[in-house]
Amino acid sequence: MKKEAFGAIDLLIGLLITTAVFMIGMNAMKGVKLQHTPADARSIQEHVDAQVNEIEQMRQQTIDFQNDILKEAQ
Repeated sequence: MKKEAFGAIDLLIGLLITTAVFMIGMNAMKGVKLQHTPADARSIQEHVDAQVNEIEQMRQQTIDFQNDILKEAQ
């Protein structure tokens, strides 16, 4: 008898812990959107394009700076 009752209590405690973890996880996911809209994709694309342009400009500035140093050294 004791083993059966202990198993039932174990099952209920496990269920309670699982429920608590699920509720905490759902609260953490409350602000997350699962579907991406075209506006979001466009906004992300614009952000990526801006970063790529900035990197290209910095790269070109570095190349120009190195060329200037080489010209002065000659």
